Amino acid sequence: MSYFARIQSCRDYLVAIAEGEEASHSAWSKIGYNPAITTTEEDLWSAGGLYGSKAANLGRFPAAASTLNVSSGSASDTAVAIRGTLPSTPLTCDVGGTTTRLVDVSQDFNAATAVAIGDILIVDPYETATAPEWAIITGIDAGGDYIDFAGGLSSGGSCVTARKYFILDTSATVGAMAVKIDYLDAAYTPYAEIVPLAGASAVLTKGAIFRINAFRVIAVGTDTGTTGNSIGAISIVDDSDATLIWGYITAGFTRSRNNIYTVPLGKTLYINEWNLGAASPNDTKVQTIRVMLRANREPSTAFLTGNLFHLYLEALVTNGMVTIPFKIPSRYLAKTDIKVSAIGITAFSGPVTSVLRGWLE
Repeated sequence: MSYFARIQSCRDYLVAIAEGEEASHSAWSKIGYNPAITTTEEDLWSAGGLYGSKAANLGRFPAAASTLNVSSGSASDTAVAIRGTLPSTPLTCDVGGTTTRLVDVSQDFNAATAVAIGDILIVDPYETATAPEWAIITGIDAGGDYIDFAGGLSSGGSCVTARKYFILDTSATVGAMAVKIDYLDAAYTPYAEIVPLAGASAVLTKGAIFRINAFRVIAVGTDTGTTGNSIGAISIVDDSDATLIWGYITAGFTRSRNNIYTVPLGKTLYINEWNLGAASPNDTKVQTIRVMLRANREPSTAFLTGNLFHLYLEALVTNGMVTIPFKIPSRYLAKTDIKVSAIGITAFSGPVTSVLRGWLE
């Protein structure tokens, strides 16, 4: 049903999207944060500076797809596997599992370092033909032939077929154990990969990544002292140049916070709301920042312009929060890169937040 037809019906179009009632539509949001905006323009991501290179301030997106390195600033952010060998040698389960059970008669899940309730099952962590998934283990067969996960797999899949898997020991660490990267390849096709962490040691992704659209912690330890968050800052960097930073999770958090996004192949993004916040907490005067959303399509022709970004949305925020609804949503075609930047006026110095909301179809 079209947007205007939905308006005329008894049910709100955007509520229907949020409830999953519009075929091929999905709700979309993107949280951006910069801890220290001043009078030099920076992008809205928690690493600070301009996106891409915190050191060189390139402010650009990757020029080509490549495998990338993932690491933490803390040794406590480390995955320990009790089944499978990290980072790249998983086991393969038997055919005949279910949506809540994995069967592997070659393994005795009670032997050696036994699998325990609360451990994390990772399924097909980097298989591009299937969605990588995870689950929390809730039961172990007395005979050791299978494990149960009553909550199901994270994407609703099953272990009916033979799938690759790891089991991570939650009791072995206090920090983050694994992250999930939602990315686009060179053709702008969406994929995902789960990467087990090895503290400060870099773990190379299996997929060739062109754009990163989401980056989240999906497993944490339960050892004494755990916080349920990452202990160190977790970064995704270029394999040959560590100053090129493409993903960043602040220490103590479980997701990247950036207004950096690329519309996948076959999709169109509509943004219908912008929430902004800014504070200059150490200043006795009222200070203002200017926030800008840019995209690499020429606005009048929709022609892709590479690393040339055009201004699409702009707002001023003065020590406070503002929500801007759009009666006519802002439209971004497939393969469009978008980013939000901010610059302080006069003597502004402080954190800035930006939340974009809309939908993909």
